[in-house]
Amino acid sequence: MAGRAEELGATDDAGAPAKHIDALRRQRTSLLNFKVFAVVFALSGSDLVAQENTAVPLDQASSVAAQALIAGDPALALQIAEAVLAQRPDDRTALIVVAAAAPQLGDAARGRAAGARAFAVSQSDAQRYEAARLTALAAANDRRYTLATFWLRRALTVAPNEQERNRTLNDARGVSRLNPWSTGLSFSLAPSNNVNGGAEDEASTAPGNPTGTLSADAQAIAGWRGVLAFNTNYRLHQSRQSRTTVGAQYRGTRVRITDDIDIPDEAFTSDYSEVSLRHERALENGTISLRATRGLYEYRDLRGPSGAQVVDYEYYDIWRLGIDRQLPLNAQTVLSFSVGREWLEYQNAGIGEVNRVTVGTGLVRQLESRDRIGGNITLVDNKGDNVNYTSRDLTLSGNYRWAEPLGPITLGLGGGFRWSDYPDYNLLFAVTGGRQDRTVFANADIGFPGISYAGFTPGLRIDANRTDSNVSRFDRTTFSASLTISSQF
Repeated sequence: MAGRAEELGATDDAGAPAKHIDALRRQRTSLLNFKVFAVVFALSGSDLVAQENTAVPLDQASSVAAQALIAGDPALALQIAEAVLAQRPDDRTALIVVAAAAPQLGDAARGRAAGARAFAVSQSDAQRYEAARLTALAAANDRRYTLATFWLRRALTVAPNEQERNRTLNDARGVSRLNPWSTGLSFSLAPSNNVNGGAEDEASTAPGNPTGTLSADAQAIAGWRGVLAFNTNYRLHQSRQSRTTVGAQYRGTRVRITDDIDIPDEAFTSDYSEVSLRHERALENGTISLRATRGLYEYRDLRGPSGAQVVDYEYYDIWRLGIDRQLPLNAQTVLSFSVGREWLEYQNAGIGEVNRVTVGTGLVRQLESRDRIGGNITLVDNKGDNVNYTSRDLTLSGNYRWAEPLGPITLGLGGGFRWSDYPDYNLLFAVTGGRQDRTVFANADIGFPGISYAGFTPGLRIDANRTDSNVSRFDRTTFSASLTISSQF
């Protein structure tokens, strides 16, 4: 967003003041002598005196102030507009002039206040669009980038046409790049046939153990799952070679059970929060980043016999360290590596601590069509104080995303396989040969770029997975479709 007086964020249909300013832009030469033209207002019983004096009616004073601004004299424009506002606090044209002129004279706060008031007294969407963009410009000139983004979002809600909408989107993306704060908010709501990750039927079977019956909460329960996620990051340092950020994240999950079952919704509530520190550095070939995270996962556990179950609060602490490396192989292909170490400390003494090591590699390639295709291999090794938390996992996954919309939607598809081995798993007795799970999963991300409000667009996330296990408690099929909201910048 430029800081010049001409760039008032107005369009040809942005209201009478903007039309007048645009027309005057073509008469700049004849207006350049305005500074020596006499101006006197009979306001508040006193005159504003220039080199020569002449009376200007109050009704015309705002337009004269706009002329002074276009003529390149923001100081005179501000003086006239302030005099008008002394008599007419809600004169929209004068407020627009102050919003444009004050930041040029070093008073961005006055410009923001005037722009916000102009927005409030505007009578049409075109006028609101003009005022919102001016307020955003004043905020950006004062390096108030988060506030500027807020006003650009308001401008998007009243953009007069697609061209102006795209212009404001581009400005918002530019402001986001400048902003040391990066904040995201998302929400999803999904019906699911298995909100608790339960088994497909009530039979409990496992090698080396007697056949039994699973409790109701261990079986698949249908319902709705709502997830609210918030994250914010602050850039502590940035140069051409490196960047350091600190961040915080929260993710809350709530469930509404639709099956006729005597289990409270609260039993499947969970909350996750974390703080993190990340440092990224450019190398001669690619980048490397270091990350450290401290997290807390809170969940609920059902205890007691059926019909008299109590919901207990449980949690575990998470400490994470990791290294990520990205290595471009050519202009179209990037190879990545990651190594991570986690320590999980459960409040439940029966679980204790779990140490986890994760190693992964991935490859992403951009095709000639600009579509992207990628694949990943991930190995996870868990060692727990409780043998049921000791396991090894191998995941193979792939994804494909189309660069251009397919009709009214954008589309990305993914899927893969996961093999999990628990060598010493126990139920009533040790499971002979340990527990083995085999999972196949698939997902689709569908976006609707033609639908947006204030820079937010809706999407649809579809997830399906099927797990086969030699321990029947973990035989499960899950399908869910989530409505998502994401930001365009």
